Amino acid sequence: MTHSEKLPDKITSLFSVIVICYNQELTIAKALDSVLRQKCDHLFEIIIGDDSSSDSTRKICEQYAEQYPDIITLLPEECNLGLVRNYFRCLKACRGEYITDCAGDDEWIGDSRLSDAARLFAEYPEANVVYSDFIINDIEKNIRYNAYSRLPYLRWNRSEIKGEELLPDVLNHVNALPYVLSAAVYRKECVEKILNESPDMICNPSFGCEDVPIMAALASCGSAVFNPEVRFLYNIVDGSISNSSNPIKSARFYLKSLRTSRILSAYYHLPQSRLKEMFEAKTLYLSATAFDTNDNGFLQELKKELREWSLTPTKKTRLYLTLTQYPILNKIAYSIKALTKRLPPIHQ
Repeated sequence: MTHSEKLPDKITSLFSVIVICYNQELTIAKALDSVLRQKCDHLFEIIIGDDSSSDSTRKICEQYAEQYPDIITLLPEECNLGLVRNYFRCLKACRGEYITDCAGDDEWIGDSRLSDAARLFAEYPEANVVYSDFIINDIEKNIRYNAYSRLPYLRWNRSEIKGEELLPDVLNHVNALPYVLSAAVYRKECVEKILNESPDMICNPSFGCEDVPIMAALASCGSAVFNPEVRFLYNIVDGSISNSSNPIKSARFYLKSLRTSRILSAYYHLPQSRLKEMFEAKTLYLSATAFDTNDNGFLQELKKELREWSLTPTKKTRLYLTLTQYPILNKIAYSIKALTKRLPPIHQ
């Protein structure tokens, strides 16, 4: 497709690329350029959702929209929608059969991400997701590597995964989801169907994320195909929701994740017993955070969520919960923990 082609009013085969951004003036141009350089026989559009940036991000987006009016649609400015509402506002505006995205601080690699997806969807008509290998770039740690070359992603380095296998992997995830939604291209039809039937199971701000409900919906109605070519650069930054250096901020994100898995597993009729690994790992982390921070408000939030589960927390988790509940015990236990960290190692 050339940039001068105008999108028809009615389309049968089109990729829609969602670009959500907030205060990313230093990276948004690179993100948009990486999408615009794609070479594809199919028409594609870019839908930009700027979430009321206070820097020059929106101005940069306006310049791109003026330069590529037949490709880029910059949605009207709305006040601080948040990640979930902003994403689904963009999705609603998409006219394409296939959806993909690029965050304002990420970047596509190469020029054939869309053409790769078109080819693989044709080869695997039962699939509704094509996900590619991607580069994880941890900026703070200065680490950069291909995701599917090592664990935890290595286990999903397969040509095709059936939906019935993928759904538990999505909802029972501990270290990583089977794929990153921003490294995937998916059919809009399945997501749209569930969005219309049960909107809270897809677009739910209380989930705190857009990827898990979409991936669960896709797994419920089709398989996923792996593209081994690297097509995405994923930048890990400290300020992101799931990678915050603020312990309570991170813990609340994972508490939402725990709740999301519970609600979605009930909707898709997946027994809680299939979520045991995730439940035990996340509740241990959350109870340890409650103990370390001595945050009673967070403790009450966690205990409220635990009452909704039929699974039993581990002994260590229950111990953390008990120690946090009683301030005196918490203070003594925390002092002992701090002391043991300062003791020199014992040499035999």
